[in-house]
Amino acid sequence: MDGPVSEVRPLTRSRMLGWAAGDFGFNIFWQALNLLMLPFYTDVLGLDARLAGTVFLIASLWDGFADTVIGAIADRTRTRWGSYRPYLIFASPVLVGAFMVAFLTPNWDQGGLFLYALVSQVFLRTAYSVVSIPYSSLSARISQDPDERSSMAGWRMVFAFSGGAVVTFAMPRLVEGLGGGASNTTYVIAAGLVGIVSLPFFWLTFASTHEPVRLAEANPRGLSLRGSVEDMGASWRMVRENGPLLRVFACIIVSSLAFTMTNKCLVYYVTYYLARPDLVSSLVPFALVVNLAFAPLWAMLARLTSKRRCWLLANALSAVTYTAFFLIPTRDPVVAAFLIGAISAGNVAYQVLFWAMLPDTVEYNAWKTGQRHDAKVFGFASFAKQLALGLNGALLGLMLTLIGYVPNVPQSAMTLLGLKAVMALIPLFGVAISAALIWHYPLDQARHRQIVAET
Repeated sequence: MDGPVSEVRPLTRSRMLGWAAGDFGFNIFWQALNLLMLPFYTDVLGLDARLAGTVFLIASLWDGFADTVIGAIADRTRTRWGSYRPYLIFASPVLVGAFMVAFLTPNWDQGGLFLYALVSQVFLRTAYSVVSIPYSSLSARISQDPDERSSMAGWRMVFAFSGGAVVTFAMPRLVEGLGGGASNTTYVIAAGLVGIVSLPFFWLTFASTHEPVRLAEANPRGLSLRGSVEDMGASWRMVRENGPLLRVFACIIVSSLAFTMTNKCLVYYVTYYLARPDLVSSLVPFALVVNLAFAPLWAMLARLTSKRRCWLLANALSAVTYTAFFLIPTRDPVVAAFLIGAISAGNVAYQVLFWAMLPDTVEYNAWKTGQRHDAKVFGFASFAKQLALGLNGALLGLMLTLIGYVPNVPQSAMTLLGLKAVMALIPLFGVAISAALIWHYPLDQARHRQIVAET
């Protein structure tokens, strides 16, 4: 559909899937950044683990700031294609280019490598946000039904983890097929080949969605200095007065900070604890395939019960699986795969529920303040997530140093035990905090429908 329409319509399955398919493209970049980039920095680029962690921290802080600005700009954008959809077409090729640049391997000293990694990752994250914030904001435009949004989040995660599985499976094999790390262009070419796969998925989302004019006009239009100042004031008011949004913010900070420890350590775990580097390109995608399988189940449970209850159920599952992972000493790849799969089955719930809860807070904001601020909500949520991931990267880099990690050599028994502790005990602490935060989350299906009817 070429332009915006006047009202929100019930979503057909094809439109729901067309929107959700976009996250296949995004997770080619996101899962590479989340799962492959830190080992690339330490083991291929040769960057000190503490410096690599600092890159993630600084880049994430920048990303969080950029997300709020991009959200404000997207809310004020007006075109014949809508406010958000044009970014999927016109900004996505830049994202592919930034992805390729991030995987260059210059032969510089530590200071030069640090600066290159930082600048290239800032470029990548900014390009990613310019496309992803408008994409995520579409979920609040194309449906106002809480059950539809649970289904949308479930299907989104199916495509997301499919994209993640593709990049984590394909990139190591492409690098190996192109000659390994012998050339500083090997990783760049591999990144370009998998990155370009994202573009048809962004185009499909553009073609499958529409933006109701009524909802777009609930936000201010036009870019100006005065408008930017007004937007900042409105954004702070939005955060201050939107209790459900604050809880969702807090939960995503905790989950991103704690649970991502497992994902970021997975390559190290397979390479050094299991001593099977040949299984990296199998076990890492396997975890994402498990996520893919369980995402629709968590979405279904959210529709049948409530998003709050579903989150608490995931907390219980995570507590059991993380405890088992830490206490069971096996290095059998089959047992390890089962434990990793069980952890992944619980962790995917937080991502499904986060993306299902977040659009509901847009209507709550409109009910409280009279303005929707769709993209600002998603921009601030992304800021919270990026802040947590940046702290996660910095903390992980420090912890790898503290436990005695040395790249490309066998690790000591204490280092391997420390690696498991980082992967399991920190997330266990996060489970307890997120359960306390979500306990009083107020927006069940009935309350949300009441708010929508009143706005």
